[in-house]
Amino acid sequence: MSETRPPLFASGQGLSHSFSMASLAEGSSEPISEAEEINEMKSLTDMGNKAMQIRDYTEAIKHYDEALEIDDKNVEVLNARILAFVEMKDFKMALKDTEYWISLDSDCAEAFRLLGVILVELDRAAEALNAFLTALDLDPELADELTTYIATVSTFFCEIPPDVLKKIKGMDPYKKLSEVGVCLFQSKHYDLTIKILEAAQKFETNQKGITMRVLLTMANSFSALRKNEQAINLYQECLSTAMATHEQIYQTKSLVNIATLYLEMKDTHQAIVYYEKLLDLEAEIREEAGPEENFPDFWTRELQCGLHLNLSIAYKSIGNMVYAEKHAQKYVKLLKKFGIDGRPKSESHHNTGMLNEILGNFNEALKHYSLYLKACKKSGDKKGMAQAYGCLGSVYAAIRNWRLSITYHEQHIAMVKKFNDSKMLVIAYEMIADTYMVKEDYERAIENYNLMLNSCIRTDYRAKSMAFCKLGNAYRDLKKDQYAVGFYEQASNLAEDFDYVDILTMCHYNLACIKRHSKQMMEMEEARKYFEKLIPLFETKIREHRDEDTYCPSEYHEQLRECYDGIQNVLCKMGNKEECLQYAEAYRKRYITQIRGHPVSFINYGPQTDFWAVDRMSRLVNEQNAAVVYYSVLSHRVLSWVFVPGSGLVRFYSGKSADVEDMQERIQICLDGLKNPPDWKTMQNSFEDRCLPIRNAQLQYVRRRNLALGKETQQRDSNKDLSEEGSPNKILFNLLLAPVEDILMKLPLKSHLIIIPDKNLYDCPFGILQDWNARYLQDRFHLTLLPSLFALEKVINNEVDYMKAQDDLDFERSQTRNGGINKVLAQMVMTNAISPDMESEGTHDTFDLRKTANPRLLTSMMGTLPASAESFKGENDLSEKIPPSQHSPRGGLSPSKPLPGIVSHNTASKYRSQIGCPLPMEKMLNAHTYTTLTNRTSTGTDITSSTMCITSYQQICDTDKCVVIGNPKLPKKLLVHDCEWKPSDVYLPSAKRELSAVASYLNVDPITGPDATKEKFKSLVENATVIHIASYGCWKEGFIVFTPDEVKLHSGPPQQSSFVLSLEDILHLKLRAQIIVLNVGYGPNRSKECIPPGYILASAFLNAGAQCVLVSMWSLPNIAMEKFYFHFYKTLNKGALVTDALGAAIKGLRADERFKDPFYWSPWILIGKDVNVNLLQIQHAMLDQALNKTEKEIEEETGKELLNPKNVLPFVPTREDNLKTLQECLASLLLHHKGQEEVIPKLIDLLDSALKRLHTEENNRQTTRLPDCVIGSHRAMEMLRLLGFHFQAKGTSLTSPYVVYPHWNMDELLIPSYDALRAILDISSEVDCVQAIHDMLPLSQDNISLLVDLLALTKHAADVQLKVSDLSVRPLWQNFKIKKVLSATGFHQIGLLLNFNKTPSRKQLLTAVLQFMLSVSAYKSQVLLYRLDVNLLGKSSASKNAASPEMSKLPSLTPVILPRNQLRMSTPWLSRPEKPEEMEEKIRLARSKSDVDDEFKDHIERAKTWHQITVIAQEDEMKANESLAKYGRPRTTPTKVKVRSGSTASQQRTPVKKERLLVIPEVDQRRDYAGFVLQQRMDNIDVRHKTEVMKLYLPYIQTTPSS
Repeated sequence: MSETRPPLFASGQGLSHSFSMASLAEGSSEPISEAEEINEMKSLTDMGNKAMQIRDYTEAIKHYDEALEIDDKNVEVLNARILAFVEMKDFKMALKDTEYWISLDSDCAEAFRLLGVILVELDRAAEALNAFLTALDLDPELADELTTYIATVSTFFCEIPPDVLKKIKGMDPYKKLSEVGVCLFQSKHYDLTIKILEAAQKFETNQKGITMRVLLTMANSFSALRKNEQAINLYQECLSTAMATHEQIYQTKSLVNIATLYLEMKDTHQAIVYYEKLLDLEAEIREEAGPEENFPDFWTRELQCGLHLNLSIAYKSIGNMVYAEKHAQKYVKLLKKFGIDGRPKSESHHNTGMLNEILGNFNEALKHYSLYLKACKKSGDKKGMAQAYGCLGSVYAAIRNWRLSITYHEQHIAMVKKFNDSKMLVIAYEMIADTYMVKEDYERAIENYNLMLNSCIRTDYRAKSMAFCKLGNAYRDLKKDQYAVGFYEQASNLAEDFDYVDILTMCHYNLACIKRHSKQMMEMEEARKYFEKLIPLFETKIREHRDEDTYCPSEYHEQLRECYDGIQNVLCKMGNKEECLQYAEAYRKRYITQIRGHPVSFINYGPQTDFWAVDRMSRLVNEQNAAVVYYSVLSHRVLSWVFVPGSGLVRFYSGKSADVEDMQERIQICLDGLKNPPDWKTMQNSFEDRCLPIRNAQLQYVRRRNLALGKETQQRDSNKDLSEEGSPNKILFNLLLAPVEDILMKLPLKSHLIIIPDKNLYDCPFGILQDWNARYLQDRFHLTLLPSLFALEKVINNEVDYMKAQDDLDFERSQTRNGGINKVLAQMVMTNAISPDMESEGTHDTFDLRKTANPRLLTSMMGTLPASAESFKGENDLSEKIPPSQHSPRGGLSPSKPLPGIVSHNTASKYRSQIGCPLPMEKMLNAHTYTTLTNRTSTGTDITSSTMCITSYQQICDTDKCVVIGNPKLPKKLLVHDCEWKPSDVYLPSAKRELSAVASYLNVDPITGPDATKEKFKSLVENATVIHIASYGCWKEGFIVFTPDEVKLHSGPPQQSSFVLSLEDILHLKLRAQIIVLNVGYGPNRSKECIPPGYILASAFLNAGAQCVLVSMWSLPNIAMEKFYFHFYKTLNKGALVTDALGAAIKGLRADERFKDPFYWSPWILIGKDVNVNLLQIQHAMLDQALNKTEKEIEEETGKELLNPKNVLPFVPTREDNLKTLQECLASLLLHHKGQEEVIPKLIDLLDSALKRLHTEENNRQTTRLPDCVIGSHRAMEMLRLLGFHFQAKGTSLTSPYVVYPHWNMDELLIPSYDALRAILDISSEVDCVQAIHDMLPLSQDNISLLVDLLALTKHAADVQLKVSDLSVRPLWQNFKIKKVLSATGFHQIGLLLNFNKTPSRKQLLTAVLQFMLSVSAYKSQVLLYRLDVNLLGKSSASKNAASPEMSKLPSLTPVILPRNQLRMSTPWLSRPEKPEEMEEKIRLARSKSDVDDEFKDHIERAKTWHQITVIAQEDEMKANESLAKYGRPRTTPTKVKVRSGSTASQQRTPVKKERLLVIPEVDQRRDYAGFVLQQRMDNIDVRHKTEVMKLYLPYIQTTPSS
């Protein structure tokens, strides 16, 4: 050690206090002076130093001791004595002095250095290392020397090779410490590694490679010490540095370790996030390296395989089986690709097969289990073979191939017995017993469960608990409840002791289901407690799966239903009828609220359950005029509740069946008897097949086939003979209606009755049930059905909304009829022609015209200006609530937009009002000139005229209309449920005939064939009153089929989303329909299938705003349906209740001998609220709408004002309006880019040229011709016109005009449009993203702001982990259109985490989408495309950015707004003196107006100059061509030119493409058009100028009468 130790001689340190101060004065009678002490100290020190020089260390120490007696705190002397002790090898004394020195000066680096040297000599290496590190921390200047000491001392702990140690000496301090730290880590001295590398981190360095090595080694050390949080922080820091320097090896190591640590911490979601980042890194490596043979060495095959294996396992653990199966498939492919055999290969097939089995993909499961068996046979893995046999047996059981299933299971058991493996034997017996349970062979199941129990080892308590629980299941199915209870209790005790939560839950569930049938109060109370715990538990599990978008086992839904039924059964026995009804209604709500995309969230069950109180239900029934009969079908009883308007809940009845009989089965037998067709064989040919394949249709077919081949089709006791009890009709009446018949008899004849069925009662034709007098129920009442009271509330609100709109419309008309002069006088001031830009924010008192006692007072109230504008919510906001204050006396809703030119209470509420203010004198003097030319028009609107001015007129017509749509044109193949579907017919002949007939009844044109697209349907139905649909469909899935989109982005058959209207699509519609008639989803092959419980398809339409839906419960012959619709619409033609029309149609069918059997006329039901429909009024409204449309078209074509003079100041679209139009154009261009690839590049060139010409006018001297591809694109031309482009004919050709570029960047739209088009080029390759963005646009600015923030954070802040529950993310992720865009961009949900796949292609797509959204945003800065600025984040809006102007007055001017949007000053010139403060305000106003005038004056001059340059450029091009023709063109290589035929040698040849010269009229026309273009631009500037001026005066408009 002495040979490698660095030199020790330096300034000296330390000694302990060996002598007292009294000894210094020994032999002296007088104390010495301070100067004498200093001299003595110096003398003694010098003598000690001389002794050191001659190596007389004993003498030197003696002198130093004497010196320190004088001053024991002299560190120089201490240092010298320490060195002397060291030279004498007296390290203990040296250590003592050094420690004393440190106690005197703890910040002295030299003291710690010497301490380290001494401790090394004393073989106390760990303490020495700490001393050197402390010295390094105190004095970095000694870093080189101290790090050498540290490296040397480290050899005590780890073996550093001599060559490495030699290299270390030549390194800089930072690198030395990093090397030492790595060596210590390799020797597993993790604490020392961390200390040394933490010291290294204190050095400032640019050596990023060494920095990453230091961070990674430190993180590994923390990980080894199980300090996971510190390790993860360091790994993430290393990852950030590696990403910044593009060091992929360190990225890989960091990501792998972070994911592994998160798995150890049980945070699987975060682990998946980092595994996904590894996949992103793989994509980056693949893009850079190319083929796999060029991959870097660190990206090994094992890493690739392990990555997908871990992802599969992780996704499976969080319940995302789809992603788990996807990665399992990739793992299998990688193993095959790399030629890896043995156990990994066999286990990969086992895992993949298991995931497919869970997902119900049994064909894939069989395939992989077979490969698993094959691989195990090849490798000789007997246990694997046995397990494969068991898995195959389970899959064959699932597809009902009992013979193969039992064979495989028996082989499984036989092989396991040979191994004597008790654990595998338990699993084998359990699997075969489960198969027998599915087969309903309960005796054999019990036998095998007992064998399972006997095979369990003593300590395998979980297997024992599971065996007890499954034995209980088997005995329960055998109806041996006492045995079952015993086994459940044993299982429950074990599960409770060892905390097996899942088994305990199942035991409680089954015990509750058994004890609910008990007659003992104690057991019923116990069952109730179990159910009250289980319902919120299952609700929570289902909600979590839905929120996290993971696989939810169907068992949860089934068990939840049983729990609701069970608690109803218990409460019924206890006599708690109200709480029983609450649980019944709570479950019925789920039929609609569980549809994905529904705005109502899950019920929050907890200690305070949010159920509907019975009082609320009674109030709901009292709000309408129909009695309600509410049913709940339980296992052995039917519960009935009756509500009567005005009386509330008047009856509760429990109809009980025999204990051995199933009530649902009894009801089903009766229903089957009612639905038996008279001649089914011949009737099949009269049905048109409109059925869409259901999910798992192939599986159902395979199961039926296997059961038939095995001849084991189970014959249920469904053919019980109930004839002794009477006909099915009579049995159902006695069961359902007889208990409440006394109440029904008291109701008036033809009163309204609503029935809310349950389970298979949804398939019950209640209308044909006959009472004791043989009267049909449908003849006694106006009968409708609903799935729940929740749905009743919705349809009541829908009816109120419709009536309110009609009520407001009638009120507007009454005001026009009664107004006359008052209306016109009011319109003088209150006009709807004001630009939206003029509407200022603020709140004022509002006034309702309905509450005015004297209508003449209205004329003094309308002399006001708009004070505030309604803020319209986004098109995707489903949580809009209407305050009660907006309801009219009839309970309707005020229309969202006032009708033009009409004084309404809605419009009046936007203005300040004050009753009693007199009209100005000039208005009263003109009052006698107004007369009513027509006192009543077709829509009830009068026409007022005057000799002094032109008054406006516009009829107020209904918006009602009828829509008849269906019979889509389908290709030969389509994709449904990811499987090919071949429709029976490309067209539906019967549907076409039906639609034509119905359209003739409604006087409309049917929308069929290619026109019947999904988008067309969604655009038409929102304003329709009557809707009739005849198409393919599926009641179970809730699908309706329309014609696929013309634009086909994907190769192969059309995707399901392009032609299927799903429940989610329906829920996002905003309907106002009174009735919807659905004739979809029927066919001869689905005759026994019923409309599913909850009427989900009809309920979705009701939830979207419809009032009622008419359907048939089963398939009927096409002729019968057509006859029914004839009578139905004929009755509605003159106005009738829908139930009356339904009754008339049924009567028409019954009158026909062919259809008199109840089978033909009984299935028709009306779901919703009975309403009055008048087809004549609707047709009248459609005629009025056609007249309005025709008038508008004629005005646009002729440019003449027919009835309504145009405003003096036309409406000027705001920038937000123009951006919305731009979104629509861009959406169309994006969708059609694949078929018109040249359009967008040409548009980009045009916009680029326009921007350059704005900055360099010389460029405008060059002419540009409009490309033909742009001319052929309607949206491209619309976009160019929006941006200010015009076009001028070129020569004789009118098809290839010149481009007249915009002279200014109007509303600053050129750059956003240019950026958006460039973004489209990057987006267009991703067809899913293209379709999603097209469907999403146009989007509100608030949603655009949120979307931009999300994309910017993802792009620039990769370390920020977003969640779908975040306030700024949730509204985007819950909006299914925006969610589709995010998913197509690369976002996906991992639990509640929102992850983005940062592959190179996805990052490029993210940038393109961000650029696109920034381009159409009115408030977001383009800075967010390049960097993240938190000041630019947040929800921007016009209200947030605009400052409210301070309201002021200008009495000397008094600006007012006159009719037709005219700004005038009402105070005569110089008639009123000005006050000083008013003068200052006017000066500010004048300056502002002058600035505006100057700005627009410059625009006018620029427009004139611009136009002149453009026209001259066109003339110059023609003149240049003429000059070249005259003087000769430059000589070029001769080319062949086609010439016209008929030329001779003496006649000049004429080229075919030679343009003729313009004649004089054509020249005049082009000159006039050039002037028209200039005038159009000048008018635009003038209108915008006046609008800006009006904005300046708007704050000064007088809103109250001046004094």
